[in-house]
Amino acid sequence: MSVRLTDSAGQSLKVNAWNWGVLHYTITCAQPPLFDDQDLLDGLRQGGAELDEDQARKLHRFLDEIVRPMIPVGHRMMVDFSTTSEPDDGTLYTDDLSGNYSLRQDVLLSVIDFLATAQAPVQVS
Repeated sequence: MSVRLTDSAGQSLKVNAWNWGVLHYTITCAQPPLFDDQDLLDGLRQGGAELDEDQARKLHRFLDEIVRPMIPVGHRMMVDFSTTSEPDDGTLYTDDLSGNYSLRQDVLLSVIDFLATAQAPVQVS
């Protein structure tokens, strides 16, 4: 499973659900809230949202200015916002599902780069 970002010019970026889960969680934990629209937040979770120009730029700024500095080069962020340089070994955790999710720094940079040039609206599907 994955989430695909597609802009109005047809550019797209696919992000797997294991990375997107943590990225989405950072959005929902933002203080002050990044987006007040619960339907938008729900649509961002698994797809089904559309970001207008302002929302896409706001998300870009948040990921670039707040989240990016939290993840050192070559690291990944866990659901509890801790980071590790240990690579994901592909283990599927059934007792604690949060162990399956992490946001790799390179994936975050790909999303930031995509949003930097995306032409709104940006579909999240």
